[in-house]
Amino acid sequence: MAGTDGLLLAVDVGTLSARAGLFDAGGQLLASASAPCELIRPAQDHAVYRMDGIWAAVTQAVRDTLAGQPGAALRVRALAFDATSSLALSHTGAPPLEGDADVFCWADHRGEAIAEEITAIGDRLLDYTGGALSPEMHLPKLLWLKRHDPAAWARVTGARDLCDALAWRATGDDRHSLCGLACKWAFLPADGDTAWRRGLLGTLGIADLLDRGVLAQPPLPVGATHGRLSAEAAVEMSLPPGLPVAVGLIDAEAGTLGALDGSFAQAMNETLVLIGGTSTCMMAFAPDERRIHGVWGPFRDAVFPGLWMHEAGQSLTGAALDAVLQQHPAGPRRSGPAAHAATVTRIMPLLKAEGPAFAAGRHIVPDWLGNRSPLGEGRARALAAGLGEERGERDFLEAYYATARGIVLQARQILDHLDAHGYAIRRVALSGGHARNPLMVSLYRDALGRELLLPRTPEPVLLGTAMVAAVAAGWYPDLLSAVAGLAPGGEPQVADPAWARAHDIAFRIYLGLFEARNAAMRDSAALAALARQ
Repeated sequence: MAGTDGLLLAVDVGTLSARAGLFDAGGQLLASASAPCELIRPAQDHAVYRMDGIWAAVTQAVRDTLAGQPGAALRVRALAFDATSSLALSHTGAPPLEGDADVFCWADHRGEAIAEEITAIGDRLLDYTGGALSPEMHLPKLLWLKRHDPAAWARVTGARDLCDALAWRATGDDRHSLCGLACKWAFLPADGDTAWRRGLLGTLGIADLLDRGVLAQPPLPVGATHGRLSAEAAVEMSLPPGLPVAVGLIDAEAGTLGALDGSFAQAMNETLVLIGGTSTCMMAFAPDERRIHGVWGPFRDAVFPGLWMHEAGQSLTGAALDAVLQQHPAGPRRSGPAAHAATVTRIMPLLKAEGPAFAAGRHIVPDWLGNRSPLGEGRARALAAGLGEERGERDFLEAYYATARGIVLQARQILDHLDAHGYAIRRVALSGGHARNPLMVSLYRDALGRELLLPRTPEPVLLGTAMVAAVAAGWYPDLLSAVAGLAPGGEPQVADPAWARAHDIAFRIYLGLFEARNAAMRDSAALAALARQ
């Protein structure tokens, strides 16, 4: 049981920033701060970081958070990290990636063709990745590096999920979280001693991967103790040394923990958590193994021991709305919370005045960086209908709204896909930045066809990571107990029937465009094949 005098420190590393949050024993957020980290895009489909830059953002965010609560550092009982499922490389000599970088961002898609090659092999791994391997997973990135820059590959001494690399840097202990290995590597926890798909690695010519670092050692479950905070890291973070540092997890999984409530164990098959940020992840759990095409998983033990997790998703969502702000001639030409808020403030009165007639002719199939779900097709790209030559303010507002609606309608398609394969989802807990956008909230509320729950905590991702720290601190025996003890649950939202009917029509239009886009994609591939003959 949690002690009343202690505090928990959670650190979340997202795509563009690191955030830290300080929580009390009841799960209340006391202080938080963030610091930016630079995403480097040296070429099309390339997206990388410098680990030193990420770590500098982490330590700055932690120091700023603690500074807001004098004396809090001495009351912290454990620390946990979550991070995007980016891939950190340790190395000798020069960093192995361009721009002196050593971290592949999840959005790095240079391995698209390699992902298709791995899929074509037909390994049993595909039964647990939705039938295809995504370029967002780690193996295509590693294999790309080995093939395209053997000298850089030779300098790599280890490869880790970013959350593990952060815990390693904080403690000096090199270990791997079961969450990362189950979700992003050629690793099947249900297979026990033969979990690594060594035959597949050998076929691809990358069997030496397991000789680097400690990948071949058994991973640890989320919430176990990764190690103790080192003296050096303690100075950098303004914390006392020796604090337990938890085995961490991917950010989407952390957001899932923070959005659940105490009834989760009883309503598991009816509950989905949607974490909307730069990209969108949709997390669902089952006691049995279900294989669903176009949905990552099922991953056994990735978060909760004994449960199978499915992860559906959309690769660019918040980033797509950012792009409308940045690229439309009548937009602010910059993104950020203030720009989104100002845009939504202008749209909402138009929706009230015009109803479903607003932007009625504009429709988007939102796959700007491939389709994670339900297709599992990395080559897919977005389709827009209803474009004209207009470039004024009205066109900008319609473009933003149509993009937001397309994102939500695709989420509905994914929910229907999950329901067709064993789930019966009736409530969706919304987490992440989309929960702070009133337009997105209204669309999710009215267009999903399920009950929407808004988080009662301002930071569900950080809260989920704090739950992980609570287990490492010994306050709870496992994550399910931590969820039951710390999760505040969500506030139900009541759908507007008139808008729900309008979105039903828009959904039918979306599905027709989705099928037309897929047919065009197949014909385009045939056209490209002719050009190569």
